[in-house]
Amino acid sequence: MDDEGQVIEGEKAPATHRRRWIAIGAVALLALGAAGVGVALVTNNGGAPSASSTHKPVDDGDEDKAASEDPLKSVPKVVDGPMSDDQDAEVKRATAAADAVVAALDEVSQRGDGSAVGVDAVATGWVLGEVQSHAREQMDLGYTQTGKAVVTSVTPTAVDLASSPATITLKVCVDVSDIDVKDAAGNSLKDSLYNPGHPVAHIYGAVFEDDTWKISSHEIPDVQDCPAA
Repeated sequence: MDDEGQVIEGEKAPATHRRRWIAIGAVALLALGAAGVGVALVTNNGGAPSASSTHKPVDDGDEDKAASEDPLKSVPKVVDGPMSDDQDAEVKRATAAADAVVAALDEVSQRGDGSAVGVDAVATGWVLGEVQSHAREQMDLGYTQTGKAVVTSVTPTAVDLASSPATITLKVCVDVSDIDVKDAAGNSLKDSLYNPGHPVAHIYGAVFEDDTWKISSHEIPDVQDCPAA
């Protein structure tokens, strides 16, 4: 496939295209690299989940514009507790955290007021910085999202409850077909959103810390093989 080819189910995304794609809510992607828009890149190239990160939230916009301090409503109240030896139960807990991160990114994109307050309950490390960066830059750019992402399936690909910290890796398929993004002037950017015609695969890594599962790593794999919704 050449560099201008379209990603189709089961094929690898061209690396040069993936570097140009810009994250909008980390679920829909804009090919606006030429415009110099500094929205958070979607992959941390980190591989396995990590409990710590040196990632700093990006803040290269209008520093004088104060972000909202209103908490995100989409982040659920976290019920913490010791980890059990029931793998299915722990995967379910980690999946709830991944669902919450996707919902939080949706809300951040829809509000456009710079708030990521409360997301630290379900995200840590690189992903916490990703959400915070996206919230700030969405506000600086004046972008707002309409529609929402829908998680169509979650598949655990690796589970290690014996490591310290324990880790779970999840493949999350997200349908972004309902999403549009408006710029500061109200113009639709939907034609530039990455939508391969089927849900987009995301790899989320979760770590167990503070008696709960938090999402710490995120990447979009080259092979996009989520089935049609």
